[in-house]
Formats: sequence, C-alpha cells, structure tokens
Amino acid sequence: MISVIICSINNDLAQQVQKNIADTIGVVWESIIIENTLSPKSLTEVYNVGASKAQYDVLLFVHEDVLFQTKNWGAKLLDYFEKDNSLGLIGIAGSKYKSSVPSGWFSGIKALDCCNILHVDSNDQKLPMYFNPVPESPTQDVVVLDGVLLCCKKNVWQQVKFDEIFLKGFHLYDIDFSFRVAQKFKVIVSFEIDLIHLTEGGNFGDEWVNNTLLWHSKKQSSLPYYTKDVSLQKSKFESVFVRNWLIRLKQENISFSNKICWLYKSKTWRYITAWPFVVLFLFIRYFKTK
Repeated sequence: MISVIICSINNDLAQQVQKNIADTIGVVWESIIIENTLSPKSLTEVYNVGASKAQYDVLLFVHEDVLFQTKNWGAKLLDYFEKDNSLGLIGIAGSKYKSSVPSGWFSGIKALDCCNILHVDSNDQKLPMYFNPVPESPTQDVVVLDGVLLCCKKNVWQQVKFDEIFLKGFHLYDIDFSFRVAQKFKVIVSFEIDLIHLTEGGNFGDEWVNNTLLWHSKKQSSLPYYTKDVSLQKSKFESVFVRNWLIRLKQENISFSNKICWLYKSKTWRYITAWPFVVLFLFIRYFKTK
C-alpha cells in the first residue's frame, strides 16, 4: 500500500497523472494532491504536510508532469523494501557521487550517473536519459537523487523530513533529502520503472545558483560524498564536475556577480583544463552578440 503525494500547480496534469497511476500502480494506494497556487508554499513544506497526512507506510513523492509506463510498478517498489531492510529511499535518477562543486545531481561521468527517464518537451521531442554504470543491473546504489520520483518508508521520512526551514523554495529539496537519507540508509536508483517526464528541463538560473551555493556551504565538511563502490579519484571527479557544470550553466540566465560567486566556490582556478570553459561561462552573452 502506497501513499502518493503530489504538489500540484496544474489541475489538468494532476488529474492526468492520477488516472495514469490508477491504471498502472497495481497495488492499493491513496492520492494526496496538495494544490499549491493560491498561497504557494515551498516544496519542502508541501511534502512534509502531505507525508503527515499519509495513512500508508510507503510514501511516494512524485511530480505531476509524469506518466508511468511500467505496469505494476507499485508492487516493484514494495518488493524492494520487503527484500532489503537497510533500504531507505528509491528514485529513478541520481548519482553515486556528490561533488563539493556547487551542482545538481548530474555529473556527466558514466561511472557515476544513474538514470531511467524519457523526457518529452512541449514540441513532443523525445530525449531518452538512460545511464547505467553496470548494464543490465536492475538497481544501483547512489547518494543523491533527482526529485521527479522519491519513494521511502514513512519511518525514514519521520527521521529525516524535508528541510522547510533552510530550503524555502523549489530547489535542492531532492538533493538535500536524499543526501541526508543516504547518511543513514541505503539509497538506490531503479532501472525497472519506466517513466515519461513531460518537461523541457530544469531552471538553473540565479535562484538555483543562490540556493545551491548556500546548500554546498552548509554541507562543505561532508563533501564530496560517495557510495562505497566508487573508486577514490576525488581530484579527477571534481575537475570533471567543474568542466561539465560550466558547460551546463553557460546557457542559463545567471547574473555576472553570481557567476563570479559560483567560480569562487567551485575553486575553478585549481583546474587548468577548465579555464577555457570559464571564459565562455563568463562572457557567452558577449560572444553571441558578435
């Protein structure tokens, strides 16, 4: 039995995903839809409120702009918990390594990233995101997850909860929650649950940068953090994180002052191979006007 908790800002999507879940979940479930448009609250607060209302022992926090493709996926989630008492949290996208570089979960390193999502944008363009460091493996241990789907036991949520005091908006809730769960329990990405995400991707602008810099400063003493099966190549991983996130962020609408802050917090000067990307990151708008 699963309590499905959704923060909704679009009634049509909320109704669509409820029908989709009813058709595919394959187990007894309840729907906890929290409308969040009239007096918007942080996602951390919405999820904590939803979890407090749940009557079942397994909690599923999921976005409303998704469609499940796998039949009986709810039974699969329950089976994971039944077979492994150390398991604390399940997702469908995440990483084995959380860098000290201010960044999201994605690293761009094949040995670290784990993901099974089909993105479909507003133009119906499909972008399969499937990364499995051990091909054919049904699950992989990770330390951070993407928030499109987060599934945990109620007792895990009661011990960790979403940090609505520190995280006031809609960023970092997933990385923070999964990171703190990973310090107490096992966290995995499942490759056995297929899901379509009806989105064009996240916003990594100034608000995201501000929240990310604050979170990494707060967690600095605990980073980098990684699973036991990761070979210790911290300096190599950190340099790749810097380069890949410079490439990712250069296309975002980020103020020059925040770019400087990000470069400083990332200690970019340590990585000579990243310097050309620093130039593009700082002056990409100038180059585009030429």
